[in-house]
Amino acid sequence: MRFFRVFTVILLLGLLMAPVFEANPGGNGDSTRDFACGGACHADPDLSAPSSAQIVLVADRNETFVGGPLTVTATITGMELSDSRLIGVFLTVATFGADDSPDHAGWIIASDPNGGTSNYIERHVLDANRGVEISWALSAPMDESSHTFHIGVHHGGDGIARLASTEASGGIDIDVGPIPENFPQVDESWQPPTMRGLGEETMIKTVLLNVTNAQLEWRVSGSLQTNIIEATQENNVWNASLPAALSPVIIEYRWLLSNEDHDTTTAWTTLSAEEISSIDVNPARILMIALAMSTAGLLIGIQRRLAVSLADSETFEYPPRDSIEGDL
Repeated sequence: MRFFRVFTVILLLGLLMAPVFEANPGGNGDSTRDFACGGACHADPDLSAPSSAQIVLVADRNETFVGGPLTVTATITGMELSDSRLIGVFLTVATFGADDSPDHAGWIIASDPNGGTSNYIERHVLDANRGVEISWALSAPMDESSHTFHIGVHHGGDGIARLASTEASGGIDIDVGPIPENFPQVDESWQPPTMRGLGEETMIKTVLLNVTNAQLEWRVSGSLQTNIIEATQENNVWNASLPAALSPVIIEYRWLLSNEDHDTTTAWTTLSAEEISSIDVNPARILMIALAMSTAGLLIGIQRRLAVSLADSETFEYPPRDSIEGDL
């Protein structure tokens, strides 16, 4: 009986607390993953059906320097779609297989299209003909080298798992060379903001090296129209403020840097805006626990009353044997 009561309380608490926890609906969620993930992500590459997806992969430059910026953009159209209309997109280096995520080659992802730092991201596609455009901002390895970037796509359609990639087209080649003398650049310790709340301006500030003039360029994601903000310098720290977002919109921004010898830009960084709740959920959780305890107490009380009533009815229906024998 004691075990039953404890089990009832735990079960009710679990049911009431379940809405507090969240999961990724439909997909596996953004992460750092290899393209051939052994079937753990969407499907085994060796067992997947062909895809009609068309992939166009471009970079904002053909070469960069050690620790330098790079923006890689993939446009994906024409793919089959499952009922969830969800696709998973990988940015990889070299050939597809194990250890093909950019971090294995020394690249650092500064931002992904969803405001994180993952090489694998998931997107919903409403229209396969319009498709989706996805960009990553990266920092180059700290050694001079050559790399080939590829895009891999996992998606569904007609109840079948499908895969597409740029392996047949050869991807894009990027050379990483030495830093030019007196070249403008961002301090390597800078962590660009990728998330912010609604209704608040975002101050972008960092230490810039070998820079005499700096501007911050920004645009709404997917738009060709750009805006430029003049940056100000305070004790070798440059800063500029991005306007507040009034809705959950995604923008992209980058630094425009120059000195007497060079003009350059940083990679585009994605900045996502989301609503930050000001409601304290702790009182609600305490209320749920109190309701659970009250419900458990009510059930235990009903169970006790039923047990007493059952015992009384059995006593009335079956009187003690020795009293019956005494009457004979």
